[in-house]
This record gives sequence, C-alpha cells and structure tokens, in this order.
Amino acid sequence: MQKKEARVEVRMTDREKKTLKRKAAKYEMTVSEYARTLLIHSDDVTIKVIDTEPLKKAAHELAKQGTNLNQFMKFLNTYGVKVFDPEEAKRVLEKEVSSFSEIMEALAALRREADRNNIHLQIEDFDNPESE
Repeated sequence: MQKKEARVEVRMTDREKKTLKRKAAKYEMTVSEYARTLLIHSDDVTIKVIDTEPLKKAAHELAKQGTNLNQFMKFLNTYGVKVFDPEEAKRVLEKEVSSFSEIMEALAALRREADRNNIHLQIEDFDNPESE
C-alpha cells in the first residue's frame, strides 16, 4: 500500500465536521477514508442548494417587531398612560412570538428534510440572530 503523504486542507464549521464524522462512521470509515472515497470515486457533482434567505428575512422582521413592541410596553409602563390596555398588548406580543416560532419550526423541518435528501441549506447564521 502506498504511503499517503499529500495533504488537502478543508475548512468547515464544527457542525459540518460533526456531520462528516457521523457519515464516515456510518460506513465504518475514518473521515479521511470517507472524504477520499467521495472526492476520488464519485462522479456525481450535483449540489442541491435551497436558499432560505426569504425565511431568514421574515424571521428577522418578526424579531424587530417584537423588539418594537417591548419598547412600547416599557414606554407605557414608565409614563403610565391611562389608555394602556395590557391584555391587548399581551395578545399582540403572543401573536408575534407565535409567528416567529412557526417560522423557526418550519426552518427546522426544512433542515431535517434537506438532511434526509442530501440537500445543502444556506442558513449558516440563522440560528444566531446576533450575527445580523
């Protein structure tokens, strides 16, 4: 067997690395063996990508609306406006949270389905709203 001296370096996220390790283990291979096999012996260069940017933007907008509502609540609590209806404000906030949760659940389902069908999703920063 020929000694393997040449190196190819690939950078990836921790999540991608865990996925690669899991897939290699499924075939009882090392990560190097698995990657080498795929890169050298696979002629299928099809990469399926679903752009979830519209969902990301919608979720971001919902989060901004929630922030605005929180600021409004703070203003009303600070200045004690007599026309303040806490039940209505609560209802609106719950609606915002519910909508945001639905989008997050839809994204999670999309990710699971994509994983089952070997489709790559571009949602790297979606899980981290601080990255905006």
